[in-house]
Amino acid sequence: MARVARGFVLVEILIVIAIIALVVVGYYGLTNEREGEEERPSTPRQAIDRGKMAECAANLRNLRAEIELFYAEHGRYPEKFNPSGTVGTCPVSGQPYVYAPETDRKIYCTTPGHEQL
Repeated sequence: MARVARGFVLVEILIVIAIIALVVVGYYGLTNEREGEEERPSTPRQAIDRGKMAECAANLRNLRAEIELFYAEHGRYPEKFNPSGTVGTCPVSGQPYVYAPETDRKIYCTTPGHEQL
């Protein structure tokens, strides 16, 4: 008996299309346009950027707490503050944080878009 080559059936093609659609939706996400809800990132790159911004905010919060602890222990603010390692740099730009003891004794991130942190 001769073997007959068989092509794809319509159902198989529709299943493949549905699987591809699920992968695309999982990769790019669905937009969340409901009023009053926080907008979700639409791409993995945006999610990574938001995570790095949250890491920068956490670094600044920890460094500010460290400055306040220094003040509580020594009764004065440090003249210089040079945090070491990756805690002292912004995870987005890699720029070191800036400490301003002469103005308001705060530590800032110089990366554009991080002014509110």
